[in-house]
Amino acid sequence: MTIESGGSWADEWAFFREVEGWSAAGRHRDVLDALARLPAAVREGRTRSALLAAEAHGRLGDLTAAADWADRAWTLARTGGDRLAELRARNYRGAIALRRGDIAEADAHFSAGLDVARTLHDHAAEARGLNNLGILANIRGDHEGALANYRLALVAYQQVGHVRGIAETHHNIGISLRDLGNARAAIGAAEEAVRLATQVGDEQLMALSSTGRAELHLALGDPALAGAELKRAEARYTRIGFRAGLPEVWRVQAAVSRATRYVPAAVALLVKAAELAREFGSTDTLADIERDLSESLTASNDAVGAREARERAIALYRKVGAGRAAERLVLRQ
Repeated sequence: MTIESGGSWADEWAFFREVEGWSAAGRHRDVLDALARLPAAVREGRTRSALLAAEAHGRLGDLTAAADWADRAWTLARTGGDRLAELRARNYRGAIALRRGDIAEADAHFSAGLDVARTLHDHAAEARGLNNLGILANIRGDHEGALANYRLALVAYQQVGHVRGIAETHHNIGISLRDLGNARAAIGAAEEAVRLATQVGDEQLMALSSTGRAELHLALGDPALAGAELKRAEARYTRIGFRAGLPEVWRVQAAVSRATRYVPAAVALLVKAAELAREFGSTDTLADIERDLSESLTASNDAVGAREARERAIALYRKVGAGRAAERLVLRQ
């Protein structure tokens, strides 16, 4: 479907309704292709198109383009007095800041956005804000605080039947439970995340949740099952062109290799993962990769390389506000 310059409002409304459906289903490349066919005045002058572009670019890992469109959406929403759109743009800006490792900016956006969402009685936006604040708490090492935010987010998402959001939240719950050392409880949350992601049909979310579940299979002593699941996640990311998801898959694949005593393969995977994570500016993911690389290089008897990777991980963890994770690595030196 296309909109010609000077087309009717009915055509424009129908176009955006269809494309927003694609966005909800995770068809982000289709969203960008559709937006590219719009007249420039519509693409650049409508809050709806700017929001769609910001989310699509962000989901596909292009943080620079996502930030530009989020800023444009925020300006358009402010100018037009559209507080709901302004709220969405603020949440995108916070998510981009989080990916880049600017935790203070992310926190400011998410906290302000949560206040606005509650004022507007927007349950979906409230849930997103709670989820995002939970992610920040988990990065900072407050796993119980993260779980409290996630459980509130689940309630808000359930009120509006937002299945994708519920799936993302279960995935996040699994991560916090894993970080608390409770892999058996975490696997239940991960299973629910995969089930719901499959129900929604969002391949990117399916790959994300499957990667989380694979890491838990490994923690529970089943590297073969973890490896098989990771191959499927890698293939899914590759098929949909979401290269930004691959570094985390490779990081967990490296853990499988290390667990099965293929240490050189683990080192190679982590080096490859670090290069791609740097390309996409995924600071928090890169910190975990450098931490794991340090462990693999230690197992390879490369003391110098291990120390350098550990120092990089410490610096990255401190940058994203993960003080507890940084301190754990300092104590290993």
